[in-house]
Amino acid sequence: MDVFLQKFGLTRYDVSKRTGISQQTLSSANKKDPESYSVKILSALSNATGISPGEVLDQLFKIQKEEERFVVRNWEELKIAVDAMKERFLVEGEFTEVMKDVKSGQLSDTARLGTELGTGGGVGIIEALYYFVHRQLSGGNKEEEKLKDRLTSLYHIILLDEHTVELKLKSLSY
Repeated sequence: MDVFLQKFGLTRYDVSKRTGISQQTLSSANKKDPESYSVKILSALSNATGISPGEVLDQLFKIQKEEERFVVRNWEELKIAVDAMKERFLVEGEFTEVMKDVKSGQLSDTARLGTELGTGGGVGIIEALYYFVHRQLSGGNKEEEKLKDRLTSLYHIILLDEHTVELKLKSLSY
């Protein structure tokens, strides 16, 4: 659903405001396959985008079939992707510099495993404390720093090219 809405420059929040359908209902539907969407959801998406419910469903099926990815270009879209715990998504454009910065602070999986084994699992506590202190002293945007911390713990950051980064849930690798 998020990929579909992104093509219209909309978010689930926008659909909720335009149609009166709750964000919780949209969030729940977003986690399901389009074939299980209710008439209420399809109607809301239709009203918000200005296309027929049939066209909405056709486009949702096409997105699913072609495995199109959600594309992040700013902090708001990043928050949507991380909050929804999207399995995979792309970051494109100038925002890739933020991802490169986050990646430079990540340990490789091998280094993390070695550190975890060497400290008896205590490195996670030390790392959390480090990030907390860093956030407090950095003077940067606290919400953005928290989001970066979540990225570090949840996602592998894969540089595809100079202007494209893929993020993949770490849990999919195990």
